[in-house]
Amino acid sequence: MENKKMLQVSCAICDVRHITEELLNTYAQVEINSTIIITNREVQTLLGQYGVKLNASTTLNLEEDVRFASFNGSTRIYPGQTMTDGRVFLLVNGTLDIESGSEEILKNYAGIMVNGSLTCPESMTGFLSAITVNGAIKTYPDGCIRLKKSAELDRFFHLRAKQDALYYADRRMIALAPDVDFEKLAEKNVRFSTPKLLVAEALAEAAVPLFDEETDIVVLPDGCAFVNDNAELDETLVKRYGGKLYIAGDLSIGSKAEDVLDQVSFLRLDGDLLVTRSLRDRVLSMDVEYGDVCIVGGTVLSNFGSHNISTYVLENAEGGLSAVNCAHISIDADVTPELLREKLVSIVGCASISCATKEQVDVVALLARDVASISLDGCDEEEDEKDKDDENVVKINSVTYTF
Repeated sequence: MENKKMLQVSCAICDVRHITEELLNTYAQVEINSTIIITNREVQTLLGQYGVKLNASTTLNLEEDVRFASFNGSTRIYPGQTMTDGRVFLLVNGTLDIESGSEEILKNYAGIMVNGSLTCPESMTGFLSAITVNGAIKTYPDGCIRLKKSAELDRFFHLRAKQDALYYADRRMIALAPDVDFEKLAEKNVRFSTPKLLVAEALAEAAVPLFDEETDIVVLPDGCAFVNDNAELDETLVKRYGGKLYIAGDLSIGSKAEDVLDQVSFLRLDGDLLVTRSLRDRVLSMDVEYGDVCIVGGTVLSNFGSHNISTYVLENAEGGLSAVNCAHISIDADVTPELLREKLVSIVGCASISCATKEQVDVVALLARDVASISLDGCDEEEDEKDKDDENVVKINSVTYTF
């Protein structure tokens, strides 16, 4: 009698609603590893009878006629949206925007799950009980005109603004241009709603009455510039924006910034301050506010998809070495723990780090911050080779799989 093999399915989404007894009889054991498993009551009974192993973060019980749809990124539900025949369960990995007037469209969905954030008008919050949101829920005033998440007002805004309009920005509004005319906006009975307002000191008195009482008002010195991203302090940044800066992200200050620090008189960060250790004391004595401070080396590997740290790179890193916001960092096998301790200052915001020796792992673990994974080279590969040699296992690896 022929020995039955084991079936092992690994995927992000697995639909088992059409699995059959005939298929289960084909294998000695069935194991399903999936982030989401779609099933129903009848199939659950069958799986239990055959001892199927299920490893899942989320289990969805959907009837056979319900179609499953997933979307990664940003999507929206809006009035008049074309819907396919039959009911749909929608999974959104990202952001979902439900627009005003979409009540009838929502009735076509058997369910909605959002792994991320959901935004909708305040009047539609009653529909949220049927929606699972693993993340933030944001509402905006009904009837408002929605601007960009971070909306910068300029000298032409009062010309475009509509009479009696309410303008909304999901994250913040910025009014730092000296010629934003709030007096004329007030004459048009324009109002604003936003969690946070950054306003120049000279404009504050005219601006504040046009914003609702829940808005966090941050008054900044006249001439302050808004930088809507992570930034590096250098001559180019100061020439473009000036010496009064509001950074909506992290700011890196390396050894090359020493010559421009005297040109910076005001500095505010929404994010963290990454400063080379040679300039730490000088920077922290300035008029600066930040989320957290991280000391970095004089040489910084920043925003690489993948980068290798070799003995040569470390030995030639003047002031030490740091890796910031890289997808993957690997360390050569001939890099000694002593050289790492001497030269590696920090690893910040990198997705993964692979080390060649256990001693390297120990050093890196002490210097890493906001790093998802630190691995020892060879472990995963050895396990993979062992699995490949197992002829009694049928493996299916896929993003999605339907029986």
